[in-house]
Amino acid sequence: ANGGVEWSPMAFSPKTRLAYALNLHQPMTYHVEPADYPGGSKLWLGGAFKVIPGEKQWGRLAAVNIDDGKVAWKFDTEQPLIGGALATAGDLVFFGEGNGNFNALDARNGKKLWSFNCGAGANAQPVSYTVNNKQYVAMGCGGNVQLDFKRGNSLFVYALGD
Repeated sequence: ANGGVEWSPMAFSPKTRLAYALNLHQPMTYHVEPADYPGGSKLWLGGAFKVIPGEKQWGRLAAVNIDDGKVAWKFDTEQPLIGGALATAGDLVFFGEGNGNFNALDARNGKKLWSFNCGAGANAQPVSYTVNNKQYVAMGCGGNVQLDFKRGNSLFVYALGD
């Protein structure tokens, strides 16, 4: 229902020539069911998406070479990924997971370098900024209603460097 890379913004590194995409693997079927139209601006599908019993749902951060379209590496997660990725000039890729983990991977090979559990779904788009020549990475952790990831209301900010 949520579709491969449909929801989450990708990141790109001109240094690695890789695009980084968060994926959702959610096998589902759509069932048409009688339902009254709720009116207004509420979502109404005239049916429901239902999970397929026995089919595992999971996520993947895939690094794709933009010159040849080949997958350079992939990093799989236990839950579908939704939120977005951030690539830095220091060859890092940041992304969050529904279980609260905020991760940093090596942008060239996908090796996990660092992780911190934020206590709620890390399902936002990470951002980076600089103050007084010091680089920071920030992640909002509010969870996700659609995928039922733990809700929260925190913003975590980390300084990069030595």
